[in-house]
Amino acid sequence: GDLAVIVAGYPKEMKHFLDSNPGLKSRFKLYFEFSDYLPQELSQIADFACREKGVVLTEKAKKKIDEIIINAFRKRDRSFGNARFVYDLIEKSKVNLGLRIMSEDDPKRMDKEELSLVRLGDVEKIDVEARPELPNIPVDEPLLKESLDQLYRLIGMENIKAQISELVRLVRFYRETNRDVLNSFFLHTVFIGNPGTGKTTVARILTQIYKALGVLERGHMVETDRQGLVAGHVGQTAIKTAERIDESMGGVLFIDEAYSLTQRAGSGGDFGDEAIQTLLKRMEDHRGRFFVFVAGYPDNMEAFLKANPGLNSRFDKILKFEDYSPKELNRIALQMLAQENVVPSPEAEEHIKEYLAFLHGYRDKYFGNARTVRNIVNEAIKNHNLRLAALSPEERAHTPANLLTIEDVQSFKTDKSSFVFNKQSIGFRRPAGE
Repeated sequence: GDLAVIVAGYPKEMKHFLDSNPGLKSRFKLYFEFSDYLPQELSQIADFACREKGVVLTEKAKKKIDEIIINAFRKRDRSFGNARFVYDLIEKSKVNLGLRIMSEDDPKRMDKEELSLVRLGDVEKIDVEARPELPNIPVDEPLLKESLDQLYRLIGMENIKAQISELVRLVRFYRETNRDVLNSFFLHTVFIGNPGTGKTTVARILTQIYKALGVLERGHMVETDRQGLVAGHVGQTAIKTAERIDESMGGVLFIDEAYSLTQRAGSGGDFGDEAIQTLLKRMEDHRGRFFVFVAGYPDNMEAFLKANPGLNSRFDKILKFEDYSPKELNRIALQMLAQENVVPSPEAEEHIKEYLAFLHGYRDKYFGNARTVRNIVNEAIKNHNLRLAALSPEERAHTPANLLTIEDVQSFKTDKSSFVFNKQSIGFRRPAGE
């Protein structure tokens, strides 16, 4: 009884606060909700602010202030400052008045009324939508070279490499000629391709390229998906999405399987739409402060971009990842084996090559590409280790420890009935007996 607690905050955040603990709502008996001021009320606040700051608006200046207030009210979002916004307008008008007086030849000859009179020009100089200046970061040549080398070392993806190289040349040209890179074209990017085609890998490299070119302040990539953006209750999705965006400021927000935000109408679809609306608003309000990469499978991503009119206009860069060819899949397998310090015998290498070509010939949209290759390599190495484990220490001493033999890969059958591709088990072989 000796303590009174008053809590205050923005509507959605306060609702989230009260819902966070069952005991909170029962402790607070009085609720006062403060609505946004109406334009006519904000105009009256402007008059009060003028009296408080000792200035007078001319008729034209007053009309301009009211015009700015109405436009701001129509465009308002949850960050609209209400009375604080109006006080800021009057303060900036007063500053411009002072600068105008200082530029006069003999300001001492001006009477007291003139010294406090805000004219139309003083108000027109206010930059209501001023954006923070972005840092001018020089090109990091060593990082750019390292990132491009990583890109060029990737197997296949010749079309992707060409598009990114073209983008690098264009951004570099804009930087060298002092043109505005961020307002000349969007760098938000769509990654379209089947599973295991390298979308996430390229996204990480492209993030480093943007960092090297000086168009990203921090150059980190925040990876998320629907679960990381969408909450289970009305109003919480915007908060959750905003948190991910805040984490990605100065870098990239990578949304995997982004199409899932638009595919659940009737069972949370509205929450996904809330995430998209929040994302689009922040992409516009914080243009150049962060980039958004969205990734997913071809058919799904085309539907995703058509689901909201604002999406197509925000993403002007689309990278399409093709399935790997049998030759490229084999190169990936050999590269993965080499990374594990395992060398296949000629017979084992040929069998893997034939098996990958066989899988490629029967692939469907669930074919895992490099992900399937990883599964095969892992199973081959497991078979290799089991074979070595079955040997006696004496036998093992005379057996090459890093040699993958035909025995280790014979379980990979070129028989269509021995495997299946599906969402739950991309590229795994069907167990015997099924």
